[in-house]
Amino acid sequence: MNKEMKQLCRRFKTMKGKTIIGLTGAAASGKSAALECFRKLGAFCVSTDALAKEVLTSRACYNKILRKFGSGVFLKDGSIDRKKLAKEVFSDKSKRKRLESILHPEILKHALALIKTSNDNVIILEVPLLFEAGLEQCLALTICVDAPYRLRLERAAVRGWTSGEFRRRSGAQFTAGEKAARADIVIGNAGSVRALRTKVGWVYDFLNKLEKK
Repeated sequence: MNKEMKQLCRRFKTMKGKTIIGLTGAAASGKSAALECFRKLGAFCVSTDALAKEVLTSRACYNKILRKFGSGVFLKDGSIDRKKLAKEVFSDKSKRKRLESILHPEILKHALALIKTSNDNVIILEVPLLFEAGLEQCLALTICVDAPYRLRLERAAVRGWTSGEFRRRSGAQFTAGEKAARADIVIGNAGSVRALRTKVGWVYDFLNKLEKK
């Protein structure tokens, strides 16, 4: 974690009146579905995946990506070709690290700004690369959504990912087992959406009780 990321991490830690919970999981495990369950229960939720799409086209990142990756990852209209950029970074670890060094600080700045607008005490922050980026040290607790490999592969196919793309994305992260082992709480997501909703409800009740102590 570089100096800028460490400074941002301290800002998460020192935010008064906020218990910030990190939500993560392997590719196609159901992180977004779990986040939506938390949202429907009334939690203030922030998705770094959603923020990444905004940050990617911001002036602060646009020029850096052009300098670091060249015009080859841009469309004719000047916009970033996300599919081509994703293919490059998930096939080359050095390029992935280069992109993460550009995006991660900006994403965290946007996340902090959003969290500051909330009056809620419990905040759910979805971060796909939470442990890979070392962000667990910035947060009060971590939750991992876990699902079997075959089921995740099936879900990825529904999204339109090829098996090769799924393997590349999975290979760029810690394994599902390692993520689950590092997390404070694990939510199994091998069943229905209704089952996931029930499990998220239990966890959310626990977090609210913990906050009140």
